Amino acid sequence: MFLKVFAAGTALAFAPVVLSQGHANPALPAGCAERMQGQRLTLAVPNAAGGGFDIYARSLAPELERIGGVTVRVSNMPGGGGKAALLRVADAPPDDFAVLIENAGDLVAELLEDPSLGHTPEDFRALGIVQREPETWVGRPDLDLASVGTGPLVAAVSSVEANLATVGLPAMATGQTVRFVAGYAGSGDQFASVLRGETDFTSKALGTARRAMKSGDMKVLLVLSDGPDPMLPDVPWLAGEGGLVAKLTEGLPEAERAERQRIAQLAVSLSSGARILVNSAAVPEDAQVCLNAIFDAALVSPAFRDAAQAQGREVTPLGAQDAATILGQKVDAYVQAAPLLATAAAQLRP
Repeated sequence: MFLKVFAAGTALAFAPVVLSQGHANPALPAGCAERMQGQRLTLAVPNAAGGGFDIYARSLAPELERIGGVTVRVSNMPGGGGKAALLRVADAPPDDFAVLIENAGDLVAELLEDPSLGHTPEDFRALGIVQREPETWVGRPDLDLASVGTGPLVAAVSSVEANLATVGLPAMATGQTVRFVAGYAGSGDQFASVLRGETDFTSKALGTARRAMKSGDMKVLLVLSDGPDPMLPDVPWLAGEGGLVAKLTEGLPEAERAERQRIAQLAVSLSSGARILVNSAAVPEDAQVCLNAIFDAALVSPAFRDAAQAQGREVTPLGAQDAATILGQKVDAYVQAAPLLATAAAQLRP
C-alpha cells in the first residue's frame, strides 16, 4: 500500500528533463523558468556542518541555483536527533520550498515510530537520491563470522534504536549473540573503542568502512547485502545464495532456514543506505514538476559529482521515480520487520 502511494504521488509530479550535449544547460519543462526564477529553496540538513549530509547539500546547492534560477540556503538543524529538520520540511507552507536530505531508512523509522511528529510517509514526496551504498560490519581483523565458535560479540553503537536493523536483525539472522555498548558519539569514537579492545565491531556504511580499513587495524567483516560487493568481493555478504546466513543455516530444517533468510533480507532492505531528498507533499503540482526537473538535472551534473568527490563523498544519483520506489520499499520492509525489531530491542538493550 505504501509503495503504491509513493510511486503514484511522485509519478504525477515527475516530468523528464531534456539535457543538452554535455549536460551543461538542461531545458526545464515549459513554464518552469518563470515559475521558479528568484524563488528561495532551503536544504534542511539534520546534523551539524561538516558531516556527509552537509557536504552533499553544499555541493548540490550551486547546481540547483544554476539550473533552476532559485536561491538556495543550507540550514543545519541537528536538534531533536534530526527531527527538527524533518519537521521544518513537513510543516512548511505550500509556497515555502524546503527539502530534507536524510537517510531513507532513518526517515521511515522516525515517521513510523514516533506518532508525536504528526506526520506519515505520505506527507512527503521523493525528489531524488544522491548516493546509495550498503551497510557493513567493520571490526577486529582476527574475527571470522563464518566460524561457529565466534561470539558472543560486543558492538559499539550510538543507541540501541539506531542499530536494530544494522546489527540486531543481522545477528538474529546469523544466530550470532551480540551485546550492545551504547552511547558512542560517532564513527571516530566507535572505531576507537574497537582499537582499544573495548568492543569487537561497529556498523558503518561501506565508504566509511573502507576508509577505516586503510590503517590495517580493522577490516570489513560483513557486507549487509544479498550478493557479493564488487569493491569487496572476498568479504562475506549477509543474505541470498552463497551468503553468510545460507552457509550458517545449512543442515537446519527448511522452515527455519527460510525464516532466517527472510530476516536477513529484511535487514538488507532496511539497512542499505540511501541518502534521499524529500519535500512536502503540500507543494503545488506545478512547482513539484519544476522541482523534480531541477533536482534530477542537478543530481547528474558533473559539477555536483566533482564537488562531492573533492571532499571524499561518492555520488550515485537516482531520480524522483526511483527514489519514490526505494522509499516505498523501505516502508514495506519496516512494516514487515516491526515485530522482529521489537524483539531485537528487548534482547539487545544494555
